Amino acid sequence: MANVNQYKTLATSGEVISNSFTNANTDPALISDNTILLSELAHIKSALGQKFYEEIKTQHNNGTLTTANQTLMDDFLTRTLCWFVRFEVINEVQSNSSSAGIVHNLDEFATIIDPSELNAYKQDTYRKAEIYLKDMLDYMNDSDQNGDYPTYESNKPCSDDVYKNHGII
Repeated sequence: MANVNQYKTLATSGEVISNSFTNANTDPALISDNTILLSELAHIKSALGQKFYEEIKTQHNNGTLTTANQTLMDDFLTRTLCWFVRFEVINEVQSNSSSAGIVHNLDEFATIIDPSELNAYKQDTYRKAEIYLKDMLDYMNDSDQNGDYPTYESNKPCSDDVYKNHGII
């Protein structure tokens, strides 16, 4: 396994904000490269398979994306990743840890939502990310793209009907 964690992330905080946040004034500092990498590892790597994920990461880092991989990035992968990053960063946007403990991020016009509302918001964000992921995989697996993604095709993850959804199988 290559150490692709050292490479730049597949999306930037600015792309995450522009693709998945309704407030364009969201502070990019809330979306760290580590959170983006976490989202890649948790949601994208398993969908693409390790070898194809490493291929995309390497090509993206080196600026050598093939035409097919560039299309995948531009039309599917970046948007999908951005929604998964939003899912992973929601708690940090609402609250963050400091030397004073867990504190809520509030401005003069905001209020903290209750846990059930936050959970519904997170579930909806995850649902949207999953829709984009399915669309991306449907595109890659379509016969029109036959031969465009040979690394993916030869190392495709198992596609059982069993899946993990927030820790529930």
